[in-house]
Formats: sequence, C-alpha cells, structure tokens
Amino acid sequence: MVTYLRGELAKEAKVNIETLRFYEKHGLLPQPQRTASGYRVYTEETLTRIVFIQNAKNCGFTLREIKKALKKSEGGHLSIPDFIMAIERKITAVDLEIAKREKTRLLLGDLKKNLESAERHPGVQETLQILKMED
Repeated sequence: MVTYLRGELAKEAKVNIETLRFYEKHGLLPQPQRTASGYRVYTEETLTRIVFIQNAKNCGFTLREIKKALKKSEGGHLSIPDFIMAIERKITAVDLEIAKREKTRLLLGDLKKNLESAERHPGVQETLQILKMED
C-alpha cells in the first residue's frame, strides 16, 4: 500500500499543506493515521479524495456541497440520480450567473457608447457632473 507524508501528499495532489489542514479541519478528509513518531500518514485513497475535491471545485461546487456529497456517499446514500440532480442544479445556477454577466456586459457597453457619443443621455450627463468628469 502506498502511503504519503503530509508534504508528499500535498506535492502529489498539487495543493499546499494549508489546504490539507483546512480539508482535515472541515471534515473533507478523514483524520490520517500517525507514525510512532507522530507524523501523519496518508493513503492513496486520500489522494483520490483530494483529486475529487479539486475536480468538483473546478466544476463550481462549493466545499459545503462537496462535503455533503462525501458524507452521503460514505453512508451509501448517494445515487447516480442524486448526483445528476445536483449537477443539473449547478448547471442552472451557472446559466443564471451567465445571464446576469451578459446583462452587465450589455449595460457596460451601452454606458461606454453613451460616454463616447456627442449627444449623451441626461442621466449619464448627471453622473459625469457628480463624478466631476465633464469634458
């Protein structure tokens, strides 16, 4: 069985030691075994779990959501349909965020055009006066 000391695990998982401490403290990783001299020893399963956590984070899941999924899976209570439903909820949230960002982008584009225009909207003119940016 392959085992890792904390620094080795962090290097292999491409995370820093503080991340490992954080994950342990918040229950995302099980408490590691210790050697006779007190060093923490981690298993290959811990490395796999960290890779899962990092992948889930990259997909937009929060650490709270990840912890919940890990706890459910430990008890055998996480099914593929449950997992698919969580993914669908995350996709919906991402779609909403994209829509908000697109609206913001359009508003910023309109503001820029208005600032570049010879005939500015009165509201923009007032904003420029407030900001003491009249040309």
